[in-house]
Amino acid sequence: MAAFERPRYSRRTVLGGAAAVLAAGIASPARGHGTAAPIRAAAARDGELLALTEDYQIRRLTVTDGRAETCGPAGITLPEDFHPHSMAALGEVLWITGAVELSPDRSLPALVRADGSGADYADLPVPDEIRSGVATSIAAVGESGLAVAVEGCPDPHLALVTSSRLATSGDAGASWSPHPLADGLGEGYGTRLAAAGERLFAVVADGGGTQAVHTGPPGTELAPAATATGAGRPMAAVWTEAGVVRVFSDLHGEVRESRYTPVGRALESAPECACAGEVLAIPGRAGAWIESDADRISYRMEPR
Repeated sequence: MAAFERPRYSRRTVLGGAAAVLAAGIASPARGHGTAAPIRAAAARDGELLALTEDYQIRRLTVTDGRAETCGPAGITLPEDFHPHSMAALGEVLWITGAVELSPDRSLPALVRADGSGADYADLPVPDEIRSGVATSIAAVGESGLAVAVEGCPDPHLALVTSSRLATSGDAGASWSPHPLADGLGEGYGTRLAAAGERLFAVVADGGGTQAVHTGPPGTELAPAATATGAGRPMAAVWTEAGVVRVFSDLHGEVRESRYTPVGRALESAPECACAGEVLAIPGRAGAWIESDADRISYRMEPR
């Protein structure tokens, strides 16, 4: 098990490099479809909404009549060599997943911890078999738990997701435990996580768009629960207060929705989704998500 080591130099290649390819390729709309979303991720922290924008800035997000807009910066400066992907808050601390560029053709999964004193790399276990990759989805579990999807491939020079692993912490990132999740994904898509109470929900997809759902208590190996062939690229897993997990996926440029129980049992097919663009969960706000396309960011909330 290799621990992440901070590189000895700093560089950011926003439009190139393995880290940028991984972080951008997994977060953006399906290959060859749609327009890049104006925001990459969203999260709720202490009642406020935050957005990670395409220019690697973390900004405040305001909502008026169902329309969301990015506004002033949140006062968080990310490390210069870090390519962010997703984020979630645990109390007042914001955790940001992504990749760090070790060379133009190699990156490793990385995690940044941001609090009132600044933002810097946190320890994150990277499996020996992932020699190039990115930390994708993140979920806060209870008052002090975290789960992070650590993904990539064994070839240090390829920006592909062939394997997915979980790193979980029960003590707010002070220590971590690694857990297997999925292998043989081909050119797979990034894992999506959701958490409620003491249960974690993960959906991972291979390059053909077959999705596999895994569930279980955090800190353990999650159990396979359901498989959906040809479901597409998972964009968001939204855990509602009614106890239903809504999974939004991109299939050939169209947004599809599947619904599951917390233990991963597939429910009846959801009605045709009226969503548009990229769908982003909002960790920290149950039943809420963002729909983001080229010219509009919409805030949605599951009726209580």
